[in-house]
Amino acid sequence: MNTSPNLAASRPLSRRLVGLPCTRSGWWSVGLAITFLVLFPLWLLYSSRLRPIPRPTFFSDPLHACLLLSAAAAAIAGGITGLFAFALRRERSFTVILSILLGALVVYWTIGALAGG
Repeated sequence: MNTSPNLAASRPLSRRLVGLPCTRSGWWSVGLAITFLVLFPLWLLYSSRLRPIPRPTFFSDPLHACLLLSAAAAAIAGGITGLFAFALRRERSFTVILSILLGALVVYWTIGALAGG
């Protein structure tokens, strides 16, 4: 039985890349990415099909704002947690790498939206 504190480094690289995360921060990263993948389509449905109402400001419809801000926060937090798992915990799972890329994409999208482009 392996009693080392870093379980991710004890597995061969090929199993670490293909398999599921083996650290707690890796699982948090994947869970936050899944949360984004649930909340963002809900926001899309709510904003376009379920309630096509005019919104003069972003916060004029609180549910609209909460869905989008929660989805973005989940993706960014998942990316940061994934970077932590990747750098400090030696987590090399493909799902963690995907959550890092998703977080980076949302940060890029958010900066672009705030910059007006």
